[in-house]
Amino acid sequence: MATLFLLITRVLAGWILSGGLTVSGTADGDFDYDALPGTQHEFKVQVNAGREECFAQKVALGAVFHVQYEVLRGGDRAIDMVVIDPSPNVVQYESAKTEGYITHKATTEGYYKVCIDNTPYRFTGKLVYIYIVTYVIEEWAQYMEEIQSVSLTAQNFSRSLVEVQTSIDAVRFHQSESRMHVVRDWYLATGNNNHIMYWSIFQIGVILVTSFFQVFCLRRLFRTTAVTPSSKPRA
Repeated sequence: MATLFLLITRVLAGWILSGGLTVSGTADGDFDYDALPGTQHEFKVQVNAGREECFAQKVALGAVFHVQYEVLRGGDRAIDMVVIDPSPNVVQYESAKTEGYITHKATTEGYYKVCIDNTPYRFTGKLVYIYIVTYVIEEWAQYMEEIQSVSLTAQNFSRSLVEVQTSIDAVRFHQSESRMHVVRDWYLATGNNNHIMYWSIFQIGVILVTSFFQVFCLRRLFRTTAVTPSSKPRA
């Protein structure tokens, strides 16, 4: 059950940051962590022997404040962890643990202090992984509504793009069909032109040959000689 809670918390935090949640008019490029009702931090810190390291995080009223930690190396890997609210009152204290988490719903707005206490251990330093996340449930619900609205808009836009693409494909099909008709007509016109040209040349040749033959025949028909076959002049 604890593992499931941690997983849900991380998913919520990741979605809050990936969606670019902003407050008080801040933009994604100018992320104001102190003004946010939802943010997260993830880092490793070296806590020397006999020392205590503290970190402050602004938490909005009603926000969920979650801290997860794990000692990565150093001695027996045991360390103390404490969370203090702005009052200041101790929200939760965990002693001599290698890993764990603290979850608190803020009843006071302000800076919460997270302290990693290694003072009981005088000879070994500890390398500690820290994951801090804070988010407002109401803001998260509103964010989810906005995401759903954006998703619906994106679906409508995608549907419109599909329709436009279908129309473009239809136009391309008709253009291709028109080009095929143009090419076919061009080849047909070229073929007919060659056929007509060659047939016309042939007909002109026939007419010329026939004309020459007719002239020859007519001249032959009406041709007369000035002498008889016996070489006597005609009377």
